[in-house]
Amino acid sequence: MKSLLVEANEPTSAIQTGVEALSVADSKATDGLLAELEQAKKDVEVALTNSFDTPQVMRIIGDIIRKTNIHINTPNVNLDLVAVESIARWVTKIVGILGLDANASPPYDGLGWTSAPISADIDPATAVQPYEAVFDAVLADAKNLDLPALETLSSLLSQSPGQDFKSLVEAGVRDPEQLGLPYVRATSKLRDELRRIAPSAAPELKKSILALSDRIRDFDLTNIGVYLDDRPDGQPSLIKFIPAAELIAVREEKEAKEAEKARAKEEARLAREKAEAEKWEKAKVPPQDMFKGDERYSEWDDEGMPTKLKDGSEVPKAQIKKLKKEWDRQKKAHSDYLAKFGGS
Repeated sequence: MKSLLVEANEPTSAIQTGVEALSVADSKATDGLLAELEQAKKDVEVALTNSFDTPQVMRIIGDIIRKTNIHINTPNVNLDLVAVESIARWVTKIVGILGLDANASPPYDGLGWTSAPISADIDPATAVQPYEAVFDAVLADAKNLDLPALETLSSLLSQSPGQDFKSLVEAGVRDPEQLGLPYVRATSKLRDELRRIAPSAAPELKKSILALSDRIRDFDLTNIGVYLDDRPDGQPSLIKFIPAAELIAVREEKEAKEAEKARAKEEARLAREKAEAEKWEKAKVPPQDMFKGDERYSEWDDEGMPTKLKDGSEVPKAQIKKLKKEWDRQKKAHSDYLAKFGGS
């Protein structure tokens, strides 16, 4: 049920302790997401009063999350961070109250939650290793590209998330995802910048940059349970922590669909080629010869048109009219064949 969205340029402290909570009651906003939040709160109260209707509570939470994600992903939207954070904190509180976060404790005022209990004696260095390894690999591969010496890019290539990680450890954070977030965010920022400069790069470099960008999203991060939600107009990607098994299953399903699409496309291509070959093979035959091998007829005129049937009787006029249309079509097809292949 975890649905933690993290903007790629958000400070680490926002995940560690959260930005100071902003009261919805103090907000003058009367519409938009804050109004949706107020309605959701009322609906949850009604559901809990109604024999503790938790399924309805979950539907309400899902609906407010859906509306918030629509707001976040709307192109050129003026992102209402106050409302988004307020909703995230409220959802976190309800999740804690319902006991869905084994690590939460009253008053459940945090931001986000974990889907499994966290061991008190977890080794931070071990927990963060998968995220650190991905960052190191991506950084090394990016440095191996012949990238332009741009200030922003150079800064990202020299960044070191280690200090942010140490700060989290010193603050007592033991959630593996929060510990790994500095490395994930650094990886996402670097990828965002690579995608930004790709359109203006030389063709071969552009191809290499886009290939690395796709690999980071579809394999490097997917394999450790991180999904990057790309946004338009140069907005930073959103980071979503989702179980790796789910992401890999989605990736494999997508690959299977693409493979099936490629197979169908190849079959269609082969069918077109076969039809084309059969068309020209038929067109090779001069119209004067097209009816000569037909056992229904016994005599033909100088143009190869049947004049008598097998039994020696005259070909009916209605049939001759039909055969003449076929002959005319063959004449045109044969002319096209000669023009294309030169009679070879």
